[in-house]
Amino acid sequence: MFSLTSRLRFGIRYAIVPSRRNASDHSKNKLRGPLAQDVSYFRSVLARPGHSVLDGTATQDVKDEIDNRYNADWTKNYQGSSDLVLRPQSTSEVSSILKYCNENYIGITPQGGNTGLCGGATSISNEVILSMEYMNRIYKLDEYSGVLTCDAGCILQSLHDYAEEKGYLFPLDIGSKGTCQIGGNVSTNAGGHHFFRFGGLHGTVVGMEVVLADGRVLRMNVDVSDDDNNDDCTHRFQQSSASLRKDNTGYDLKQLFIGGEGTLGIVTKVAVACPALPTSKNVALLVCNSYSDVLQILKTSKEELGEILSAIELIDSNTMKFVQKYGSGIGDHLISELLSPEAEAADKQPLFILVESQGCDQESDSSKMDAFLTSLYESSTIENGFLAQDSKHIEEIWGIRESCNPSVARAGYVHKFDVSIGIEAYMEVAEEVSDALENANLSDLTVCVWGHVADGNAHINIVSGQFDKDAVREETIENIVYSSVMKRKGSISAEHGIGQSKCKYMSQIKDGAVLELMSQMKNLFDPHFIMNPGKYLP
Repeated sequence: MFSLTSRLRFGIRYAIVPSRRNASDHSKNKLRGPLAQDVSYFRSVLARPGHSVLDGTATQDVKDEIDNRYNADWTKNYQGSSDLVLRPQSTSEVSSILKYCNENYIGITPQGGNTGLCGGATSISNEVILSMEYMNRIYKLDEYSGVLTCDAGCILQSLHDYAEEKGYLFPLDIGSKGTCQIGGNVSTNAGGHHFFRFGGLHGTVVGMEVVLADGRVLRMNVDVSDDDNNDDCTHRFQQSSASLRKDNTGYDLKQLFIGGEGTLGIVTKVAVACPALPTSKNVALLVCNSYSDVLQILKTSKEELGEILSAIELIDSNTMKFVQKYGSGIGDHLISELLSPEAEAADKQPLFILVESQGCDQESDSSKMDAFLTSLYESSTIENGFLAQDSKHIEEIWGIRESCNPSVARAGYVHKFDVSIGIEAYMEVAEEVSDALENANLSDLTVCVWGHVADGNAHINIVSGQFDKDAVREETIENIVYSSVMKRKGSISAEHGIGQSKCKYMSQIKDGAVLELMSQMKNLFDPHFIMNPGKYLP
């Protein structure tokens, strides 16, 4: 058991304006699936066709591999029907593939680690799946600027490990980091645990290489290339010769591809600014009885911890019970202490708050954390909690937080929502949704909430005791959740993207002029609509 201090026991609905051209309808009218002659061409331009081309029409074994690894997403909510997977190893190979597909009206579904939750990397028809898994080279981390440059197919965990070896911290940290790829993270504008401290990818990505639909390569503040021996400059535009921290020359085009979900181009390389590796870290898991107490924790943490505050995460009682029942076992003894029989008997629904600080002075930072926790305890803001005493305890506490998603998935079919709400209404939405579900005779569902409460990002997961998808119930649930979010002027996508699950709502949440401009941009970058068709736009 670890303790805090000797004094504490821790045992509007917007106007709907149609765009001039509906991207998904247009692509369905003109695009086709790959044919045998197309497969032959792809084999001719890929350096290792035996490894880089998976043709599902060749053998049943290959088709099974495609269906299991590439056509099914992590949630199992989406099932694609692609017969062809291409796994390029260089930017020039990506360029050749896209140029050919653009000329022949063949749809492309870009895919990273396939850990998305909105079907954005799952094909809708028989598109070519372009997997970035073989483009996984880490080029360098500049020891002075802290800029790490790598291929889009690099696993996020490998970037964390590489940066740590160099004395730096990779700023993006999410639960799927052992599988997800940085290109997919950038393309969905993933936020993660440390968004509050380091900001989002729009700020930390300083350079990027992107291949457009017609095969042109945009090199925006990236100073490395896997095609340095390629003298053909007719298809490449270079904006800068180095990964600069500042470059104010012209439009910052890379921002269009962060969160663009592969609909404008395919990210092939990124340069990310990394902060210095912290030498001290403190993590506490706290228990409070009301959301007003959570708001007080947020306020006090900013006052007491200041610049070392790095993350504040919320887990509700329903979620914690699922973690206890279906989790991997990590932190079980902590959960048993926090989910006390007394609280259960009193029918309490406590909220659990993870607070992390990172700094460079262990003694000073620990003193700040102790003072912060003492203040919360003495004001009765918290009822119980744990303060990690070593790295093992830190891993256990974060392990509980990262067990939320897989635990609810084991409990039944999950309707997943990633929303952004004003912090004061964070739990209000969940409570309203729960009441609305009961009024709709859906009281068998369990509403779970966890997420990055410091920036208003709530992961609302509605769990059914069954594992079968019910389309009618799903539509009712979506309408209830999104109605509650939109009437508070929130966002239906905070960090998981739009994909194919939310694009139908875009006309309700975006101003008509904004949608019109987005459509025009799509027409400019991808006039044949081959890039991730049926996603993102309404």
